[in-house]
Amino acid sequence: MVQFNKEKITELNTGYVKEHHLQQKIDAKKKRGLYRRLAAFMVVFSFFAFMLISTITSQMVSLEDKGKQEKHLKAKLEQTKNKKSQLKDEVHKLKDVDYIGEIARRDYFMSKKGETVFKVPGSSSD
Repeated sequence: MVQFNKEKITELNTGYVKEHHLQQKIDAKKKRGLYRRLAAFMVVFSFFAFMLISTITSQMVSLEDKGKQEKHLKAKLEQTKNKKSQLKDEVHKLKDVDYIGEIARRDYFMSKKGETVFKVPGSSSD
Protein backbone atom coordinates (compact mmCIF):
# COMPACT_ATOMS: atom_id res chain seq x y z
CA MET A 1 0.00 0.00 0.00
CA VAL A 2 1.25 3.40 -0.92
CA GLN A 3 1.15 6.14 1.65
CA PHE A 4 1.22 9.77 0.71
CA ASN A 5 2.85 12.36 2.79
CA LYS A 6 0.37 15.22 3.05
CA GLU A 7 3.09 17.77 3.54
CA LYS A 8 4.45 17.04 0.08
CA ILE A 9 1.07 17.39 -1.65
CA THR A 10 0.34 20.88 -2.73
CA GLU A 11 -3.07 22.20 -3.42
CA LEU A 12 -3.93 23.83 -6.67
CA ASN A 13 -4.78 27.48 -6.33
CA THR A 14 -7.00 27.71 -9.30
CA GLY A 15 -10.14 29.76 -9.41
CA TYR A 16 -12.26 26.62 -9.41
CA VAL A 17 -10.70 25.30 -6.18
CA LYS A 18 -11.05 28.68 -4.46
CA GLU A 19 -14.65 28.95 -5.62
CA HIS A 20 -15.34 25.39 -4.43
CA HIS A 21 -13.95 26.15 -0.94
CA LEU A 22 -15.95 29.38 -0.79
CA GLN A 23 -19.10 27.50 -1.80
CA GLN A 24 -18.46 24.92 0.95
CA LYS A 25 -18.11 27.70 3.53
CA ILE A 26 -21.33 29.32 2.32
CA ASP A 27 -23.14 25.98 2.45
CA ALA A 28 -21.84 25.37 6.00
CA LYS A 29 -23.11 28.84 7.07
CA LYS A 30 -26.48 28.14 5.47
CA LYS A 31 -26.67 24.83 7.28
CA ARG A 32 -25.85 26.47 10.64
CA GLY A 33 -28.45 29.17 9.95
CA LEU A 34 -31.00 26.51 9.10
CA TYR A 35 -30.30 24.66 12.35
CA ARG A 36 -30.59 27.90 14.33
CA ARG A 37 -33.88 28.80 12.66
CA LEU A 38 -35.23 25.31 13.28
CA ALA A 39 -34.15 25.45 16.92
CA ALA A 40 -35.79 28.86 17.36
CA PHE A 41 -38.95 27.60 15.64
CA MET A 42 -39.03 24.56 17.92
CA VAL A 43 -38.68 26.76 21.01
CA VAL A 44 -41.53 29.02 19.86
CA PHE A 45 -43.65 26.03 18.83
CA SER A 46 -42.99 24.32 22.18
CA PHE A 47 -44.01 27.48 24.04
CA PHE A 48 -47.29 27.80 22.15
CA ALA A 49 -47.98 24.06 22.48
CA PHE A 50 -47.41 24.29 26.25
CA MET A 51 -49.72 27.30 26.51
CA LEU A 52 -52.40 25.56 24.45
CA ILE A 53 -52.22 22.37 26.48
CA SER A 54 -52.27 24.21 29.80
CA THR A 55 -55.27 26.30 28.68
CA ILE A 56 -57.19 23.23 27.55
CA THR A 57 -56.37 21.42 30.78
CA SER A 58 -57.51 24.33 32.94
CA GLN A 59 -60.72 24.63 30.93
CA MET A 60 -61.41 20.92 31.36
CA VAL A 61 -60.91 21.21 35.12
CA SER A 62 -63.16 24.26 35.19
CA LEU A 63 -65.86 22.43 33.22
CA GLU A 64 -65.65 19.47 35.56
CA ASP A 65 -66.05 21.77 38.57
CA LYS A 66 -69.01 23.51 36.93
CA GLY A 67 -70.60 20.12 36.23
CA LYS A 68 -70.25 19.10 39.88
CA GLN A 69 -71.64 22.45 40.97
CA GLU A 70 -74.57 22.06 38.55
CA LYS A 71 -75.41 18.61 39.96
CA HIS A 72 -75.25 19.98 43.50
CA LEU A 73 -77.49 22.93 42.61
CA LYS A 74 -79.99 20.68 40.82
CA ALA A 75 -80.23 18.49 43.91
CA LYS A 76 -80.67 21.60 46.06
CA LEU A 77 -83.36 22.89 43.67
CA GLU A 78 -85.21 19.58 43.92
CA GLN A 79 -85.07 19.75 47.72
CA THR A 80 -86.33 23.32 47.63
CA LYS A 81 -89.21 22.34 45.34
CA ASN A 82 -90.15 19.51 47.68
CA LYS A 83 -90.02 21.84 50.69
CA LYS A 84 -92.14 24.40 48.81
CA SER A 85 -94.72 21.73 48.08
CA GLN A 86 -94.76 20.66 51.73
CA LEU A 87 -95.14 24.25 52.88
CA LYS A 88 -98.02 24.82 50.45
CA ASP A 89 -99.74 21.74 51.85
CA GLU A 90 -99.11 23.03 55.38
CA VAL A 91 -100.62 26.43 54.47
CA HIS A 92 -103.63 24.70 52.96
CA LYS A 93 -104.05 22.57 56.10
CA LEU A 94 -103.67 25.60 58.39
CA LYS A 95 -106.74 27.11 56.76
CA ASP A 96 -108.76 24.17 58.14
CA VAL A 97 -110.18 24.85 61.64
CA ASP A 98 -110.19 21.18 62.65
CA TYR A 99 -106.46 20.84 61.84
CA ILE A 100 -105.61 23.91 63.92
CA GLY A 101 -107.59 22.44 66.83
CA GLU A 102 -105.72 19.15 66.50
CA ILE A 103 -102.36 20.93 66.62
CA ALA A 104 -103.43 22.99 69.64
CA ARG A 105 -104.50 19.83 71.53
CA ARG A 106 -101.36 17.91 70.55
CA ASP A 107 -98.69 20.58 71.07
CA TYR A 108 -100.21 22.86 73.73
CA PHE A 109 -102.37 20.36 75.65
CA MET A 110 -105.49 22.40 75.05
CA SER A 111 -108.85 20.75 75.17
CA LYS A 112 -112.38 21.29 74.02
CA LYS A 113 -115.12 22.04 76.55
CA GLY A 114 -115.84 18.94 78.52
CA GLU A 115 -112.75 17.12 77.27
CA THR A 116 -110.05 15.88 79.65
CA VAL A 117 -106.41 15.65 78.61
CA PHE A 118 -104.29 12.82 80.00
CA LYS A 119 -100.53 12.77 79.71
CA VAL A 120 -99.10 9.28 79.55
CA PRO A 121 -95.59 8.94 81.05
CA GLY A 122 -92.90 7.95 78.56
CA SER A 123 -94.71 9.28 75.52
CA SER A 124 -93.43 12.33 73.74
CA SER A 125 -95.36 14.87 71.75
CA ASP A 126 -92.92 14.68 68.80
